[in-house]
Amino acid sequence: MGRQWIYGAALSAAFIAGWLTQGWRMGQQMAEQRAEHIDLLRRTAEANAQIILQQQADQQAQAQRLAELDTKHTQELSHALQENRRLEDLYSAADDERRRLRIDVIVARNDAVVSETTGAGSMGDAASLELSADSGRSIWDIRRGMIEDRAKLEYLQEWVRALP
Repeated sequence: MGRQWIYGAALSAAFIAGWLTQGWRMGQQMAEQRAEHIDLLRRTAEANAQIILQQQADQQAQAQRLAELDTKHTQELSHALQENRRLEDLYSAADDERRRLRIDVIVARNDAVVSETTGAGSMGDAASLELSADSGRSIWDIRRGMIEDRAKLEYLQEWVRALP
């Protein structure tokens, strides 16, 4: 029975030694995998940080371009409206004779109603219409609205073209 006990103890010692050796190898493999995983996470985070920085730079550049575009069109609109106000002030400051707003109208031959009212000195199908003072002021309001609308439309078109 003593020999069996020695064989059993030797077998148990070999089993325990194998178990410990396998545990150490597994521990080392897991440590290597953990290190590789940490390195992969670090590289992924660095790559994502680069992408985010590039996107932020692109966004800031885009915002700068749009701000410049906005400033440019705001100034253009301001200048156009100032010119319209200047012309309107000249119109308002004129005497009654000069304040009458006359518009030359070209009428097609089929609609000769307006051109028939012109005298013998008329040129072709052109006619001159004279507007009342209220109508004249309305023309300036309409002109101002057209200037604003055109400027807004041009701004929006350039804004869309500036987008990536």
